[in-house]
Amino acid sequence: MSINSGDRPWPQVVGHEDLDWPADDQRILVPFCDAVNERETSLLGANITFGVDGELYLLYAPDSDGATSSDELRDEAEQKMEIRDRFSIPVTQTQLSYSRGLLDSFVDSHSITTTVVDRDETRFFSRGRDETTVAKGCHTVVGTRMDRFESPSSILVPVARGPHSGLATRIAEAIARAADCWIELFHVVPEDATEREEVDARNLLDAYDYRLDDGVDVDHHVVRASDPANEIIDHSGYHDMTIVGAPEKGKLRRFLFGSTTDEVRQDSESGPVLTVHRKTDESVLSRLF
Repeated sequence: MSINSGDRPWPQVVGHEDLDWPADDQRILVPFCDAVNERETSLLGANITFGVDGELYLLYAPDSDGATSSDELRDEAEQKMEIRDRFSIPVTQTQLSYSRGLLDSFVDSHSITTTVVDRDETRFFSRGRDETTVAKGCHTVVGTRMDRFESPSSILVPVARGPHSGLATRIAEAIARAADCWIELFHVVPEDATEREEVDARNLLDAYDYRLDDGVDVDHHVVRASDPANEIIDHSGYHDMTIVGAPEKGKLRRFLFGSTTDEVRQDSESGPVLTVHRKTDESVLSRLF
C-alpha cells in the first residue's frame, strides 16, 4: 500500500511482509537462562500467544552443571498453571542445558515463529549475540524493564519509517486482544514540517490501523517536535507499555549518530518497552552499517 510519492521522507510502502503476521500456526517461545522476571515475561508471551491463537513454549536453559531445585520446579509448574488458567492456551515446558546454539536449534526444531526474551537474560546476549541475532530464523521481541509488566490498559506504538513498525503494530494488536486494552499509534514530524508532510504522516497511521483487527480500539496522534525520542519518552508516561520497531540504522551508525529507538528504550522511565525485530536474512555486514 503506497501512501506517498518518492520525494517524501515517510515510508513509501506499508505492505511489509510482517503486516501479514500472524500467519497460521503461530508458535511463541519464551526462553530463560538467568531466571530473570520469569513470571512477567511468561505472561507477556502468553498474552501474545492468546492474541494470535497460537502455542506457547517455555524453555528453561540452566547451566549444564547447575541442578534444578525443587523450588524452581514448583515455580515453573505454577507459572504454567497460571497461564493455562488465565488464557486457556496450549503450553509446552522444556528444560535443556544451556549452550550457545540452543535457541537456534530449538527455533528450528519446533518451527518457532516469534521469540520473546527479557533483555536482562544476559546469557542470551553474550559472545557477540545482540537483539538481531539472539534467535535466528524467527521474529524477535526483546523486553526492557519486564519487572514492571502487568496486563496493560493501553499501549503506545511509535510508528517510524523502518520495516519493523508493521510487526510492532501486530505485536501490540495481539496483546491488546488478550488484555482488552487500546492502542495509540504515534508519529513525530519535524517542527517545520509542511502541511502535506503532516497529512502523509496521518495517512501512514491510517494505513497501519487499516491492517489491524476491527475489534481493537486504536487511536492516532501526530505531533510536531524537534526531538522525536524525547517526545516519545514523554508520551510513553501516559501508557502502560511502549512497543517500538527495531532501529533501521546498523550498529556502527547507531554508535556514531544515535537511534531514537535506543534512546526510548534506555531513557523512558515508564512501563516496559518492547523492541520488535522482524525476521531478516540480512548479512552481518548489513547489520553493522
